[in-house]
Amino acid sequence: MRKFETLLIENNITPTKQRLDLAEIIFVRNQHFTAADLINTANESKLFISQATIYNTLCIFEEKGLLKTINLQNECKFYDTNLNSHHHVYNTSTNTLTDISNDQIKFSKKPDIPQHLELETTEVLIKVKNK
Repeated sequence: MRKFETLLIENNITPTKQRLDLAEIIFVRNQHFTAADLINTANESKLFISQATIYNTLCIFEEKGLLKTINLQNECKFYDTNLNSHHHVYNTSTNTLTDISNDQIKFSKKPDIPQHLELETTEVLIKVKNK
């Protein structure tokens, strides 16, 4: 059985060859990537997977909770394989996203949350640029 076949089956995802090939690229380590990055990597790996299949697979993985998304104002959408609570630094000069662990950021005060809501998580995005 291929390495990620069980992961897909456990998440009610049919393990097609293309999905398994993409899972082997995506879930090999914690990483941030865009759909364009994944398309380039798939092409470089000579996988011959259509862009539509790649986008559809990303949507399925996201819907099933296997990927987290970070939407940036410049309409760039990053996918994150690290599903643990954490923060990010986004370098606008290099278009790269880097993790920051929760213990590196402390909140002295959080905003008041309406009583009918419950705080689920907090995430900080710090934008930087090269000098």
